[in-house]
Amino acid sequence: MCCIRSARTGAPPQPSPTLELVQITATPELLAHVQENGGSLFVHTQRRGIPFLRASTKEPRSLAGYEVFVVDEVLVLTRLPVHRRPEELHLSLVGRRRKRAVAAWDGAAYVV
Repeated sequence: MCCIRSARTGAPPQPSPTLELVQITATPELLAHVQENGGSLFVHTQRRGIPFLRASTKEPRSLAGYEVFVVDEVLVLTRLPVHRRPEELHLSLVGRRRKRAVAAWDGAAYVV
């Protein structure tokens, strides 16, 4: 059913319930940065206080709950709230000296 496996456990991700479609857009700069740093981008919400979005090329300890998308040959793994889905998830790169990935939920840096 799935050919993507965790680098840590070797197990395939668990199937998720049917969810609404999410349009993912990414800048060319971000796609190049992700390919240079492992080829995968992980997007999740920070659960302290206001739920902000976090994006990183560093693999989390567990891939449980992540959904897998392919955007221009880059794997984008997201763990977003099931009860609220963004219409668009926009991914870009910021910083001059220390570049980092950022994610926006329908144009906002926090979950609305």
